[in-house]
Formats: sequence, structure tokens, C-alpha cells
Amino acid sequence: MDDVRPEMDQVINELQQRGIDPSLSKEELEKRGLGDVVESTLTKFGITQERYRQWFGLNECNCTARKKWLNDFFSWNVKK
Repeated sequence: MDDVRPEMDQVINELQQRGIDPSLSKEELEKRGLGDVVESTLTKFGITQERYRQWFGLNECNCTARKKWLNDFFSWNVKK
């Protein structure tokens, strides 16, 4: 077991650098999902729910429901 410890430590360090740390409590973790990523990317380019509704003449775009569905479909925990 001692001969693989350095390799295991490298893997653990890499995961921690990416924000994955199994020792963190639930309070220290934030759940992120695909819907969050899509929303933040579109917002970065000025595409908001309001703007989307204006473009297509909609009262409701169901963006929030779509975001929730994408988050439920694919999500992960990241360090706050």
C-alpha cells in the first residue's frame, strides 16, 4: 500500500485543485448544474430571460423551468 500512496496523493491533490474535496461539509459545497452554466453563459452575452421574451413576443419563456430540468438532468458539487 505504501508504494501507491504518492500516486494516490497526486490524484487527491488534483481533485482538490478542481474544487472536489470529500472532506468538505454540505454547508461548504454548492450544487451547480447544466442549467446554471447555460444561464451564466447566455447572460455573459446579454441574452437574459427578459430579452428572450422581447425577441419572441412572449409573456413567459419557461426559462426557469428549463433551467431546473437541465440542473436535475446533470449537476455536480463545487466548493463555494
